[in-house]
Amino acid sequence: MSTPQIVLANAALLLVYSVAGKLGLSFFGLIHPSASAVWLPTGIAMAALLLFGFRLVPAVFVGAFFVNVTTAGSIPSSIGVALGNTLEAVLAVWLVNRFAGGRRAFATSAGILEFAALAAFASTMVSATIGVASLTLGGYVAVEDWHEVWFTWWLGDAASAVLLAPLIVLWWTSPPWDRRRHKVQGAALLFTAIVGIGSLTFFHPALARYPLPFLCLAPLVWGALRFGPRTLATAVALLALVATAATVTGRGALVMPTANESLLVLQAFLMAMAMTVLPMSALTVERRALFESERAARADADAASSAKDQFLAVLSHELRNPLAAISTAAAVLDAGQHSQSEIKHVVASIQRQSQHLARLIDDLLDIGRMTANKLRLHVQALELDRAVQSCVETLVAARGLAAGRIELALEPVWIEADPVRVTQIVENLVGNALKHTPAGRRIRVKVRAVGATAELSVEDEGFGIRAELLPNVFEPFIQGRQGLERSEGGLGIGLTLVRRLTELHGGSVEAHSGGVDRGSVFVVHLPRRTSAPLAPTVDGQPQRTPERGRRLLIVEDNDDGRQTLRKLLEMLGHEVHEAADGAAGVAAALELQPDVCFIDIGLPELDGYEVARRVKAARPGMRLVALTGYGRFEDLERARDAGFDEHLLKPASMDLLQAAINRA
Repeated sequence: MSTPQIVLANAALLLVYSVAGKLGLSFFGLIHPSASAVWLPTGIAMAALLLFGFRLVPAVFVGAFFVNVTTAGSIPSSIGVALGNTLEAVLAVWLVNRFAGGRRAFATSAGILEFAALAAFASTMVSATIGVASLTLGGYVAVEDWHEVWFTWWLGDAASAVLLAPLIVLWWTSPPWDRRRHKVQGAALLFTAIVGIGSLTFFHPALARYPLPFLCLAPLVWGALRFGPRTLATAVALLALVATAATVTGRGALVMPTANESLLVLQAFLMAMAMTVLPMSALTVERRALFESERAARADADAASSAKDQFLAVLSHELRNPLAAISTAAAVLDAGQHSQSEIKHVVASIQRQSQHLARLIDDLLDIGRMTANKLRLHVQALELDRAVQSCVETLVAARGLAAGRIELALEPVWIEADPVRVTQIVENLVGNALKHTPAGRRIRVKVRAVGATAELSVEDEGFGIRAELLPNVFEPFIQGRQGLERSEGGLGIGLTLVRRLTELHGGSVEAHSGGVDRGSVFVVHLPRRTSAPLAPTVDGQPQRTPERGRRLLIVEDNDDGRQTLRKLLEMLGHEVHEAADGAAGVAAALELQPDVCFIDIGLPELDGYEVARRVKAARPGMRLVALTGYGRFEDLERARDAGFDEHLLKPASMDLLQAAINRA
């Protein structure tokens, strides 16, 4: 709050405190002019400091001094009383802020009980002790009356703290009143029942002579099981008004031999009611919130389970399709004589489907790596426009797309990024556009510099994204509704990869769509280099043909995989040897001393890690390449620790194999 607001708040609190204090001492100062069993200023002061902080302490001190100096006592005794009242409020609020959650104390059952113990019962002893001591030292309270005045003072303050402070704080901090019809009717019924039962048990002549006020507990308990603490605090306040009006006029079962004793018993009764139903009400709200959380968690778990089942079904479909194509192509080749062009077409189909399978597996592994925060980037200076152009041209060629299917508008922009991961981002975005855009409609890919960022956008005129799906489009396994044919394909993790890879580069991605059949736009922002590097770099090492064929060793237990790899490497002009298990691999490596060993990890006898350790121990300079299906980050770490110089995932392309050989 600003200084004028603080001054205004202090003035308002001073006025309210003074009026409440004067009324309390005027009507209820029965045992002593400065001690009242009904003392509203305590609850008002505690609530004000809880809500607005200790900046309102001056109003409490001045108000307490004014009330007492204009009622009874001298200036010194009034200063002592004011000091006690102020310390009471400050200590109560400090303890509640420190141990009970501050103004949130009344939202929980534990907080309400802690407030009662710390503020209502402990802190109020400070005011009673200092106040009565000041009056006694000033000669305004006889020593023999000290205990009675002290108890009246303390109980009046404690009751005010329990009954009034929660009421004020809850009404100030709680959300707007629930105006739903059943809630309004229920609250009206509760208030009517409290006022009605309270009036009967306290005012009716035939009932007032029996100890029946406990009947008020029934509607309060019912209310505690249906409503929050604010409604119950209001109900208790209504009961307090009815019961106080009856008791001060000498009616009801709580009337004692003296009027002050009657008020003390009444305050104890009201405190017992409040401390029973307020924690119960808060506990009901807590349990209701817990139930809602559990229900939401169950719904999320059910949705996750459904998504998992759907994903497994989709994964099965996506894996079987390329496998079926590969199997069929193999059967075609095995069926008889074919022309060179037919063989070339079938082999190209096998290669495409194998690459598709590899991409599916790589995507799944990347999701796992990113979830475990184990994905590492190999960052270098990269010309984004060239990388995008190369990636799009490769996609067009691989899918046999018509010229002009994808429109490019590429401005030169340099970034610092991992070329492989940037390719993944582009492939997924463009591939997503191709899947969801019918033939004849356009796809536009743009690259431009926007301030300090490089912007990549992929815009299509496709099926669009439904409004309810758009906020979650980057979540894993989220896809538009598809038929059983799944002509659009995909696992539903491509856009998740795009978002996470972009964020790993310090960028962001967003999706826009006008709705169904109105296309979509995906925009990626990546940090931009302000200038091109002095020596432009390209993705990967330049591949050069070796001057001579190399001696190679393949250690692989899968016969088909080993033999086909041998034929491929021999076609490239290399001398190739084989071993079918780990022990044979170690022996062959030490005997043949090849230039490069391609070693599988999952081998019989000895696994690939142990093969590498033994070979490196005997021949430290021999180049070992892990050729395996194990591709997790920890698998790469284990391979490096075992002595492997390089790690390739199956199936490795001819280019990757040749590059690994060239680096020997």
